[in-house]
Amino acid sequence: MFKKIAATLLCSSAPAAVFAQAVDLRSPDDFISVSGEIVGFNGVMLRVQTTVGTISVPASEVICFGEGCNTIVASNDFGLTADAFQDIVTVSATTEDVPQPRSDTLTVAFGNPQYGALYSTLANAFAVTSSETIVTLGANRSVSLVNDATAETATVSVTDDVAAADIVLESVSLNGTDAQAFSDPSGWAEANVLPYQMIGMNAYTVMVAPNAAIDSISLSDLARIFAGEITNWSQIGGADINILPLKLPTETVVGQEIDRLVMQPAGKTSADFVLTMADQGGIVTSINQFPGSVSIVSAARANPDLAVAVSGACGTAVSPTDFNVTSGDYPLVTAIVASYNTTPETGLATELFDFASAEIAQGLISAEGFVSHASVQQPAAEKNGRLSGLLGAALDDAQRAAAAQKFQILFDADRLSPTLIGGAVSGPEGAWNRAMMLDVIDAMADPANEGREVIFVGQGQSTAGSQAAISASAIAAATMRDMFAQQARDVIASNNLTLSSYGFGNVSPATCIDGQVANPDFTRIEVWIR
Repeated sequence: MFKKIAATLLCSSAPAAVFAQAVDLRSPDDFISVSGEIVGFNGVMLRVQTTVGTISVPASEVICFGEGCNTIVASNDFGLTADAFQDIVTVSATTEDVPQPRSDTLTVAFGNPQYGALYSTLANAFAVTSSETIVTLGANRSVSLVNDATAETATVSVTDDVAAADIVLESVSLNGTDAQAFSDPSGWAEANVLPYQMIGMNAYTVMVAPNAAIDSISLSDLARIFAGEITNWSQIGGADINILPLKLPTETVVGQEIDRLVMQPAGKTSADFVLTMADQGGIVTSINQFPGSVSIVSAARANPDLAVAVSGACGTAVSPTDFNVTSGDYPLVTAIVASYNTTPETGLATELFDFASAEIAQGLISAEGFVSHASVQQPAAEKNGRLSGLLGAALDDAQRAAAAQKFQILFDADRLSPTLIGGAVSGPEGAWNRAMMLDVIDAMADPANEGREVIFVGQGQSTAGSQAAISASAIAAATMRDMFAQQARDVIASNNLTLSSYGFGNVSPATCIDGQVANPDFTRIEVWIR
């Protein structure tokens, strides 16, 4: 679904047009690929009218393909000459641009045996639904992919050797820190191959004995409890009762996930005295029976009556509701990703794992026991509660103006669950963003959303204060709006969508705003519709 169009988008969507002198402008590496009518030239940049509006590209960086190239040069419109291009290639109506054959032979392994079933489900569904790529399922879960249009072929075979596999399905945490992989959305949105692609999600719930007398807890305090640094609930505002932490064995899937989510980002390890129990069912039962007990279990096995909200560094506590989990507002979420140890020659593996974000694929994945990240709408009561909180909040001058605008803009809008991370991001965060963007595109292609306004809402924090946070979040939201305009231009045109963006900084954030890449400004972009 994502296209490689690297150009400066000067305006948002426009009605489709039939171009009298259409041309194709492409760089030799295919990084720039724009089709439309040349409508201007300032000596450096070409202005091209496309189906999504006017786009500017550097003339010296592209080859001009098509009869329209000769026509416009012959007329010398805008002072444009053949020397302005890298080259001009006249393509007749019967001449086709023949792609060069490329192929991949890849292996895939599973960091957890459960992910093998997830992979099989994904491959089977892709084989049934794919139209352009021919998918053949072979013995031992091998997959053959052939796309005649792009002259690409690939074979993906399952291996038990995780260390040597080209692709590994594994879970990653979005907490903590990681190296920057993408400087802006063009990296994770337009790439034909990526270091990670998100497939599904897992979520975990903190359960606390009722006599502990707390209704929320921070990730930092959770890590300190299991490290043995906090031993009484009164130390974090609860009852004067000793804490009894319970956990699953370290070698279990849940045990490993909790270590990635809670302990590793805090730089801590679990203390020896933490009581280890064999299964989640036993832990859930014990929380009700053992005074002062606490544990973290998979969301599917948790007792909601014993669940408490969880906060990150900023102190905003988020309950483990279905919407909060799917949106990533709730912090105890892991992303299941395809992690690439080898860079493929083709985009066929990318296409396969992008398909995981399709609504039909997410439905099948959730049936396997994983959390679907397909777009859902926030319940009205939760949305209204957040906006109503703006009316009595203690705010500085910059925040007060932003709060008034936020209430006015969003009171009659609805929030969708896809939520993106702004600015420079790590590889796992880029995978999250790509999946979320696909979710938005999928949701807005629904005929029920015809004529809607899609609002990209930036939330942010900055070391330079509230006004800087507002400015940074507005830039991040506008950047994500423009990327959606570029990637979803067919959906925008066919469903008559309009786009807008706003930045509200640190005014009533839904969750703590942070990221894995060191930065003075962190932003998150919510998606609202009306």
